[in-house]
Formats: sequence, C-alpha cells, structure tokens
Amino acid sequence: MLTYEEFKNTFSSKFPEVMGAEFQGYELKMMPVVKRGKSLDGFTFCPREKEEGISVMPTFYFNDIYEAYCVDEDITRSLYEISSTMKKSIETGQFMSQDIDFTKIKKNVIAELVNTENGTDYLYDYPHRDYLNLTIVYRWVVKADETGIYSSMIDNSLMEVAGLTEEDLYKYAMKNTKRIVPPSIKTFDSVVRKMMRQSGKTDYEIRKCIGSTPSDQKIYVITNKHSFRASTALLFKDVLCSIAQKVESDYYVVPTSVNESLIVPVKAGIEPLRLQEMLIDSNQMFCGEDDQILSNTIYFFDSDKSKLMLFDFGDVRVG
Repeated sequence: MLTYEEFKNTFSSKFPEVMGAEFQGYELKMMPVVKRGKSLDGFTFCPREKEEGISVMPTFYFNDIYEAYCVDEDITRSLYEISSTMKKSIETGQFMSQDIDFTKIKKNVIAELVNTENGTDYLYDYPHRDYLNLTIVYRWVVKADETGIYSSMIDNSLMEVAGLTEEDLYKYAMKNTKRIVPPSIKTFDSVVRKMMRQSGKTDYEIRKCIGSTPSDQKIYVITNKHSFRASTALLFKDVLCSIAQKVESDYYVVPTSVNESLIVPVKAGIEPLRLQEMLIDSNQMFCGEDDQILSNTIYFFDSDKSKLMLFDFGDVRVG
C-alpha cells in the first residue's frame, strides 16, 4: 500500500491525464487549507493562465481521498471517481460564476450556528457573534435549487469586499435565513419511516419495527428541505414559539448535529439526563468530524417566557 506522501505524489502526476484532453490547459494546484481548525491538504484543478472575472473552483482534500484509498488500495478507482466529481463541480462552478455579484451578498447571506469550542482556531478570520454557548457565523448562498445548496462561509476579507459589517451580515441573515432555508418540524417517526422506505423496507416491516407512538410521547425533528444547517432555526423566537404550540408543551432541544435537532416535549416524560447521554452518544459518532457537532449540552424552551435556555440539571438558566 502506498504511504500518504506516495499516494499524493502519484495521484497528482496521473490526475491531469485522467481528466482528459478537454482540460489540457489545466493543472492540479495544491493548497494547504485550514478548515474548521484542521490543517488539510487541499487541491483544485484550474487553468494554468488566470482567466478574467471571478472563478469558482472546487477544492478536494487528499486526506479524505487517501482514507478511502486505504479501504481497497485501488488508486485507479480514486483517480476516476475524483475526476468525475471534479468535472461536474467545474461545470457547476462555471455556471455559478456567471451570476456572481458581490453587491447581492446581502440578499443571499444566511446565518449558521457552530460549536464555539471547535471554532477557536478559525473564528478570528470570520465575522461572528455569540448566541447562548454557541457562535453565529454567516454563509453566502450562491445557488439553491432542487439539487442542493451551494454556499461559502463569509470570512473577513469577503465581508470587506462586499462593503459590509458584521452588524449588516446579522441583520440581513436574520431576514434571509428562513426564506432561503425554511425550517420544518417533522415527527421523528416520519423521518425514520422515510429512511427505511429509501432503504427498501416494506410498509409492513416499517410498522413492525416502529409501531405507533402515543401523541403525548412523540419526538420531533427540526430539519429543512436540504437537511442543511437546519439547527439555525434555534435563532428565531417565532419558530421556537410555533413549535411549543405544535407540541403543546415546554420542550427540550437536543442538538444532534449542525444539520438537525431533536425536539422532546416535557410531557413525553423523558428525563433530561437521558437526553444528555443521548447527545453525548450522538456526538461520539462524529469522530474526526468536529464541524458536524453543534453542542455538547441540551437546551430548554420555556413557552411562558418564550426563551430558549441552557439546561444545567437542577436549574434552568438563561444563556
């Protein structure tokens, strides 16, 4: 099996040939990338001569590709899989770059919640603000359609180019987020049923596995159409209040990832300690993927006060 450095060098030398003659004027360019506090070996495939205008080029990471290569030790498969994805990404990037206008950032900026501790190594490069024990950062959504969300985190340099301040970003993000990625609340059972159907299970198998949950014991999921940064819904008081009306109860929030959170009504009778243990187990599943972890603590929504609070087992305090 090739070592990491041998793999990286071999992959780099063979990749242009695999991409084909249509990319004859392109070259593989390596670039160290700090992503969510981690140093990664990134690379892109771009024209040798810089093109006029704005270029949107995809970035891939040798670290991830090598990890997949170690499973079957087939570098040819790695080359052709990445080249296929690279071609599609370049095509998408060329399409998006036609419409890029920095003056439109304010119409397409959305908020994102991230784990504060995991962001200590990179947050100084990005405009941000505190929320409870979390941090709000900002994303520029370049394109959003049926195929997914194409976005980029807004760093300090992009904010300056756009002529905006952090206060501007926050103001526009709070207007745009629910419009661009509107949150939805689904029962946990319905989400599981959908996943089981997609895996080929029959309705009979699903009913046998899940059964029927009494209405006062139902658990819900905050999500959105693309399962993209849906936990950001926790920023909006009207969303939190509408959930309380829907579940007819105060509730706990279990932030299982940046992309979704569980809503557990108090009336369901599940002990907060058990929910905390569930969250710890969930976060351990993201071993090596700290950017997917939103929080290590559960939250509590008091419908009388219309406030989301940190839950500290024995007392509920406002964050």
